[in-house]
Amino acid sequence: MKMKNIVLIMALACLALTAQGQVVTLNLDKCREMALENSRKMSIAAKQQEKAGYDLKSYRANFLPKISGMGMFAYVQKKMSYSLAGGYLPTFVPGLDGSLQPNVVLNPATGQPLTDADGNPVFSSYAYMPDIELDLDLRGAYSVGVMLEQPVYMGGKVRSAYQMAALGKEMAEMNVRYSRAEVLTEADEAYWQYLRVVELVASAEKYEAVVRELVKNLSDAFETGMASRNDLLKAQVKQNEAELMVQKARNGKKVAGMNLCRVIGVDLQTRLQVSDSLDGEMTPGVLANENSLQDRPDYNLLEMEEKLKDRQVALTRSDFLPQLGVVASYSYSDGLSLNGESSALGSFSAMASLSVPIYHWGEGRGKVKALKAERDMSRLKREEMSQLMLLEIARARYNIEDAYLRVQLTKKSLEQADENLSVSKNQYELGLETLTNYLEAQAQWQQTWSDWIDAKAELRLSETKYLRATGRLN
Repeated sequence: MKMKNIVLIMALACLALTAQGQVVTLNLDKCREMALENSRKMSIAAKQQEKAGYDLKSYRANFLPKISGMGMFAYVQKKMSYSLAGGYLPTFVPGLDGSLQPNVVLNPATGQPLTDADGNPVFSSYAYMPDIELDLDLRGAYSVGVMLEQPVYMGGKVRSAYQMAALGKEMAEMNVRYSRAEVLTEADEAYWQYLRVVELVASAEKYEAVVRELVKNLSDAFETGMASRNDLLKAQVKQNEAELMVQKARNGKKVAGMNLCRVIGVDLQTRLQVSDSLDGEMTPGVLANENSLQDRPDYNLLEMEEKLKDRQVALTRSDFLPQLGVVASYSYSDGLSLNGESSALGSFSAMASLSVPIYHWGEGRGKVKALKAERDMSRLKREEMSQLMLLEIARARYNIEDAYLRVQLTKKSLEQADENLSVSKNQYELGLETLTNYLEAQAQWQQTWSDWIDAKAELRLSETKYLRATGRLN
């Protein structure tokens, strides 16, 4: 193997060991903070918000005049030569009323103009114009100028487009809040799930230790003839089940830890230390909120979508209203030479443009009515979703109450199961209870402990979901 490959393998191995040896200490707030920083969903929402801000600036510029510069340069290698043929031109004389009259020869007999053989009038005198030679030179002709364009009235198009961009910016901000709530929900779920499996590992190990102690005592008793082999085999079967339970719980902890590492953006093999624990008490003030939808970003998005459709109606209507604009420009030209002479020319011009739609065979009316129908659909969708959101809030609130009651009941059941296990152990040791009943008491105690852990994790998750449903998960 080449030395370069060996060095590369060693470097990768060191990096892997470093990643596995890294330890991150977490609490809920830090977990949420790291999840928000790592979330690509939040990055996308932030970019959408940034884009909406730039769109708003671009549409705001449509209220202001646009100034453009223009320039042209021409170079033609050869001169362009033209010739205007000369000849004899008729003459005119002033009449009695001051107007110019043709200086024609009159026939003394008829008083009518004399004509030649071709029927053309004969003039008393002619002017002679020689041939004219024209040389046009475009080697270095140029023109520069500046133009100003200002819309005066566009049927409300500029205002409607700007208002739509402003709504788009608000919707992007609401989308950031919505994405933030989604990321925080995912972070809470991963965090509380990890704490849940941590406690499940502890309960499984405790149960496995209790069964192992029983097997040890039965083995000693069997060797001395104080216990039957059947009782020992029953206990050993339970020990095998307990060991499998521990293995599954530990693997579940590894998977939950990897998922939490993924959410907070660290290496999947990072070791985690959590400073929180599953508390069985309800968070103070979590239910102190009325069933209001105004704090929910998804409801605000539905409201803004309805307003956006209304602005689209106005924007489409503006295409079929009169439009007025003005243009002013100044240009300067030079470099055009005629017969060797050139002269610069600077000029100012202004123009107004008015467009008045007259008849489009109902096109505008059809488009406006179609968009009004879309606006009504958005309103109906918001009304339907508002009912579903209120139902979600109510369901989330009842889930908290149910989860809290389950915590209290499972805690009470755990205390009873613990007492039952203690009594069963004493009676078994005194020979007043069978091994089967004692093993059943142990299994019941372990199951009740697991139920209590699940209930506490469910309480924490139900609080997160209720805060999200009421728009307070920020």
